[in-house]
Amino acid sequence: MSHAKPLSAGAIPQAPASPSTIEKKTLAASKFLRFVNVDYNRPVDSAKVSWQYVERTTRKGEVDAVNIFAILKKKDGNHVVLVVKQYRPPLGKYTIELPAGLVDNNESPKEAALRELKEETGYVGQFVGSTGQQFLSPGLTNENMVTIFAEIDPDLPENRNPKQSKEDRKMGITKEWLPLKNLHETLAKYESHGWGVFGGLYAVAHGLYIKERMGL
Repeated sequence: MSHAKPLSAGAIPQAPASPSTIEKKTLAASKFLRFVNVDYNRPVDSAKVSWQYVERTTRKGEVDAVNIFAILKKKDGNHVVLVVKQYRPPLGKYTIELPAGLVDNNESPKEAALRELKEETGYVGQFVGSTGQQFLSPGLTNENMVTIFAEIDPDLPENRNPKQSKEDRKMGITKEWLPLKNLHETLAKYESHGWGVFGGLYAVAHGLYIKERMGL
């Protein structure tokens, strides 16, 4: 059995060239989504194969959506992250997620994230950093997402009485602060109590869990 060798620093290989597309056609479409079939030449033997997937009709630029990992730092070190809870019809259950939304026309991911944070939670965040494009389910959809990291200053006048947008209140979106410490275990408990957990939130929690457990 062969084993992959770890890459040395800076030795990231260039991605292979994409196989040629024979035909792409829309099978069905709605206001927000398209169901697409693409025929392409399989890289291994150039055989014609087909793949069906879903894409958003709303993409204005290179990024479909954003989510926001917003932190409130506590003086005692018990920092918290801001999450939202809402009902998701595809799952048939309530979920716990990061604030998120689509990127509007002529809007950067940073601008979209801070806007969505304000609309969904009422809080004004201060930009800290961002990720590159992430693909959460690449076998099902070409949808991509960027995570924006932000810090919330509770002493700002606009954060003393935060109010959601009217539309988000109508959608039943609620907000909650969760402790960063043992976030992995907290989300697992939510899951065991019937909640769906957003993969992006779980991914950050996994990273914190590995760091804590392995002393990295």
